[in-house]
Amino acid sequence: MNKVNNHTDLGDVLIRSDLNVPMINNEITDKFRISKSMNIINSIYESSRTITFTSHLGRPNNSDPKFSLIKIADAMSELLDNEKVMFIDAIHGSKVEEAIKNQKSKIFLLENLRFDEGEINNSLDFAANVTKPFQTYIFDAFGAAHREHASVVSFGNYLNSYQGPLVSEELKELNKILDTNKSGYSVLLGGAKISDKLSLIENLLPKVEKLMIGGGMCFTFLKALGYEIGNSIFEESFVAKAKFLMDSKYGEKIVLPTDFGVTESIESNIRSNIKVEDFQENHIGVDIGNETMSEFSSILNASKYIFWNGPMGIFEIDEYSTGTREITKVISMTQAYSSVGGGDSVSAINKFSDRKKFNHISTGGGASLEFLEGKKLPGVNIYKPLII
Repeated sequence: MNKVNNHTDLGDVLIRSDLNVPMINNEITDKFRISKSMNIINSIYESSRTITFTSHLGRPNNSDPKFSLIKIADAMSELLDNEKVMFIDAIHGSKVEEAIKNQKSKIFLLENLRFDEGEINNSLDFAANVTKPFQTYIFDAFGAAHREHASVVSFGNYLNSYQGPLVSEELKELNKILDTNKSGYSVLLGGAKISDKLSLIENLLPKVEKLMIGGGMCFTFLKALGYEIGNSIFEESFVAKAKFLMDSKYGEKIVLPTDFGVTESIESNIRSNIKVEDFQENHIGVDIGNETMSEFSSILNASKYIFWNGPMGIFEIDEYSTGTREITKVISMTQAYSSVGGGDSVSAINKFSDRKKFNHISTGGGASLEFLEGKKLPGVNIYKPLII
């Protein structure tokens, strides 16, 4: 392993971060990934000549200005207080090379990597061009580690390269979930679709004591059990698989909601509370009910380790947010070690609680889920860890 200290000359450093943050009307709504990505600066500031960040944002078609990273540069500057992050409206070429060579700033941010098709196509020419002005490469974007893109797997071919501390931290925390043999290990899953988390359920179910399922995905399981679910969201093509999981030798570990908040129209903001057996054809499930909240809370409070991914309902609408709000509070106050994954879960924490009350909040999104499914990620453990 390589240790970086004040006597190590990293030269001009290129860092692949995950600055893919949510935006509404061209305004950043959550700076969590930005602040986490910038933690590395203090550690390498003295040992580097310049520090340049690079990232993708969204899925742009060509150079769509609404996906520009210029707003990200402004947010980074605000978080740094006394340090200006210079935005370069290019990914490679003379603009970048001149700014780095003349040291026009200490910290830079390049334009959206996906403005060039070479990123997604894993072009070696693209990788060589982007890395040309630098001496050191640090891959610190765990949220992109499941993509076989140029910045993930090829930039490191041209520079002295490291796995960044944020990636190493994510791997350490997620491995706790996969490797735990302790009792009192519970998983709480929510969100809309079982298809997004089916492999995750299959991989974690043998390891856990209880696997609680809320959100829209629970209705596919309830459909498999023969319940009326009204107009609630479910996935017909996964009903048989849900039935198979519940009939398996681990099926008794699955805990489903027994009551719900329902509405006849999501736009109405009108909520009624019913038992699962009282579902009518015109009902839409929008939240878990009080009985389920109580059962889930009891399991969580008795747990020693909790992994949570996904909300319990449409928490963005106040009338449908009760379950997600209460579960967020319970996990934040429990004595269990809490690990949280998924952007919607982070949004719920921002809305209803405090990030400091959770032991680990993943920046990974889809990468976290794929890692926990047992998949080998292209960007994991291909560079030597940066020990700082």
